[in-house]
Amino acid sequence: MPDSITFFGGGNMASAIMGGLARASAPGSIRVQVVDPLAAVGTRWIRDFQAQWHPGVSAAACTSACWVLAVKPQDMATLCAQLHDAAPDQSALVLSVAAGIRLATLARWLGPQHRIVRSMPNTPALIGMGISALYAGPRHEAANSHPNAEDPQARAGAAGLVTGDRRQAQALLQGVGETLWVNHEAQLDAVTAVSGSGPAYVFRFIEALQDAATALGLDPEQARQLVLATLHGATALARTSALPPRVLREQVTSKGGTTAAALAVMDQGDFPGLIRRALEAAASRSVELSQRADTAPGAGPTR
Repeated sequence: MPDSITFFGGGNMASAIMGGLARASAPGSIRVQVVDPLAAVGTRWIRDFQAQWHPGVSAAACTSACWVLAVKPQDMATLCAQLHDAAPDQSALVLSVAAGIRLATLARWLGPQHRIVRSMPNTPALIGMGISALYAGPRHEAANSHPNAEDPQARAGAAGLVTGDRRQAQALLQGVGETLWVNHEAQLDAVTAVSGSGPAYVFRFIEALQDAATALGLDPEQARQLVLATLHGATALARTSALPPRVLREQVTSKGGTTAAALAVMDQGDFPGLIRRALEAAASRSVELSQRADTAPGAGPTR
């Protein structure tokens, strides 16, 4: 775990990550700073996490060993320019939680000396039940990024340092749920479509089920209770069962019964195809946003 962290952006996701760290760490073991223009955010972080608050990016705010970039994607280029101007020679472990900003773009904006990890958490992190995918990339894992890479001892030292960086980046997110590493950066576009946007699909399905239940004569509170308990139980069963979802579905579906009648309507509407097309649209949009960021003016020395 890093001994000092600065969160650039103190909103919901940053607060969730810091809350997980606070639960997993001894009080006072991590020096925490937060940069956010809102005084109310600063007051909350001071109260809840004993953080030092900065209303804007400054050299003092950049002294931490780890930076967590938790601003909106459209604000990332501006933040990186401010970071580069405030601490051009600083080398930090950088964890970005912004969708659609690729490692190469972040390195171009910040400078090549940083060790950057991209992550894609999702909103259930707010209650400690999220899942976060991480990607470090060969550029930041390779020992030949070390200035003395021809020296075998230097290569080993660089590899050991990067291993520690990966462990620290993962530890930052384990307090808010599960974590997994992907092998290719392009896979983060699929992660964005599945788990990043996925809670919205579930909420839309809940909304539709509740509306249909009330149309059948249940009152709204009955519909809410039935729908939420059904989804919670079915998900828990799928997680704990060794059987694939197809078999679990078949076990509920009696030939000629009520479930079969409902599933037949879904099949007529090509429900699997609808889900596939929805995820393809989300993944394509993620690629589009990444490409737009790739061509945006940079902040660092390689622009």
